[in-house]
Amino acid sequence: QALTWPSPTPLPHGHVPRRIEVDLDYAGGRVAFRDGDSESEIFAFPPAAFAGERLRPLLWLGEGPALLTL
Repeated sequence: QALTWPSPTPLPHGHVPRRIEVDLDYAGGRVAFRDGDSESEIFAFPPAAFAGERLRPLLWLGEGPALLTL
């Protein structure tokens, strides 16, 4: 799920990507996630004005064993 306000947005079920790409268009105010193999978009947040703010990633892999390589 994507952590959106006021409630989380469910993501499509089915294929679990091996790799995930994060696309940040700071000037355009866009953050999107894509399947790293197929290049298909998984989720894009609505446009936002970052107004000079510093962005920091927060990744949560859920509960249980998981592997994350950056």
